Amino acid sequence: MNIQKIIPIQFFVIFLIIPIIQSCSGPGYQFRSDYQTASALLYDTQSLKTKPFLKAHLINGDICILKDSWSVDTASGRVLGTGTTYDFNRNQIREGAVSLLVDSVAIFETNKKIIGSEKNRVTALALMVTAEVGLGIYCLTNPKACFGSCPTFYVNENESFHFADAEGFSNAISPKLEYGDIDAIHQRKVSDSVFTITMKNEALETHCVDEVKLLAWKIGPGERVYQTQSGAFYLSDQSYPLTGAQASEGDVTSLLKAEDTKERFSLANAENLNHREEIFMEFNGTDISRNLGLVLSFRQTLMTTYFIYSAMGYMGDEAGDLFAKLERGELPAGQLGSGIKKQLGDIDIYTWNENSKKWDFQGGFYETGPIAFNSQLLPLKKIEGSSPVKVKIILNQGLWRINSASLVSLQKTVEPVEVLPSGVSSKGIPDEDALKNLLTHENYVVSLPGNAFQIRFTLKDGPGDYELFLYSKGYYLEWMRETWLKDKNLAKLRQLFLSPEDYLKEEAGNYKVYETTMEETFWNSRIDTKTYTYHEN
Repeated sequence: MNIQKIIPIQFFVIFLIIPIIQSCSGPGYQFRSDYQTASALLYDTQSLKTKPFLKAHLINGDICILKDSWSVDTASGRVLGTGTTYDFNRNQIREGAVSLLVDSVAIFETNKKIIGSEKNRVTALALMVTAEVGLGIYCLTNPKACFGSCPTFYVNENESFHFADAEGFSNAISPKLEYGDIDAIHQRKVSDSVFTITMKNEALETHCVDEVKLLAWKIGPGERVYQTQSGAFYLSDQSYPLTGAQASEGDVTSLLKAEDTKERFSLANAENLNHREEIFMEFNGTDISRNLGLVLSFRQTLMTTYFIYSAMGYMGDEAGDLFAKLERGELPAGQLGSGIKKQLGDIDIYTWNENSKKWDFQGGFYETGPIAFNSQLLPLKKIEGSSPVKVKIILNQGLWRINSASLVSLQKTVEPVEVLPSGVSSKGIPDEDALKNLLTHENYVVSLPGNAFQIRFTLKDGPGDYELFLYSKGYYLEWMRETWLKDKNLAKLRQLFLSPEDYLKEEAGNYKVYETTMEETFWNSRIDTKTYTYHEN
């Protein structure tokens, strides 16, 4: 559940016009006299592998390209090196020695690992440009389905290969879009007052984590606590299981009656990715005189991942320019309300009104991410009629995986207790810096591909049965893949956001080519944090 909801696909709707103005060249790369050519040469396939660069997009609109080598001075907080600086209009204004305050930079781009004592400050702003190192043939054959996520969290890191227990701030794909996210990690028996969860980086991404804390409520027999999309928590003492469910393929009751990871999902429509379908459910023996809520456990398919990675590819070597515009406020985040997300819609919920013989709209569910199940509560308005309670779900075909559905009674709202980390370790070694950063928020915990952190929480109320939720706050940066750069197509990017209805129709055929194999590619390209170590290419 997102505290501040920002839909990542909508992030790109404002990135449609990219100024490409003349500038000048610098030695070593044989630049021509214009900035566009100079920038494009950085992303040439051979250059990416042999010629390191650091491209700094400054807050004032200037751009500085450093070549071959550079360093970060700890005392002054500056990046030092040699390069060429271009002004806001992309005219060359100086060449030679460079000294940049890190605090003056909106976004970095680089194809080289950042080193030095101040590396975290630079890495936290850096769009890495890389080949799919160590991810095998899967990402090369289907780069739009490579494993991608924000931080993933596991209660038992040796289990749940296909299911993380939580997936943090999925929509925060740049510093400007940082927000806090809450995920239910469900009822847990804590035997010794200490609860440990593992935070992993399993993708080619940079994770910048500002805060992780536990929200805990000690429960009695038969009690549960559920969260709504808006951030409220309700105590429940009664659950009414699903007794019947019908979808287009027939009876799906067995798939939806329990939180057992047996999901109901459908393949996308072959003619239009914007196509709705319905699921009809019944709940017998329900006491409709009580306050009721619908609890849904769900996650997305890889359709959203496909759109995001397509958009990144359409931007190509100009992605850094666009992210920098967002950071400088030239592209206001407030415009992120329409487009693909609006077309695809929420999981809409209706209940049958026996008096009016119509379906009453109750609200909807939404959460980004294909990895962890989201367990959310929708409090229902008074249901007119009698048991069984009939519920209709309308959702985009091919976009959602539904794990379970149940009706629950709602007793009252509650406020879970906040529990801050009491310890952090990595590879069995205590990490005092990471713990300090999570507690003080002075710096981010910067997590690179293959990193894993064990975060411990001490529950003051001692051992017992708890309903637990995980709060995480931060942002992450996707690494630009070499295979994506080949798909640059600004016209297609423009269509995706200015004419989403047309795009969803035209792209259906391309999506269907990969749809049935995307799951295999996605999970097989996930980074194993026990064996993978990010290193300089």
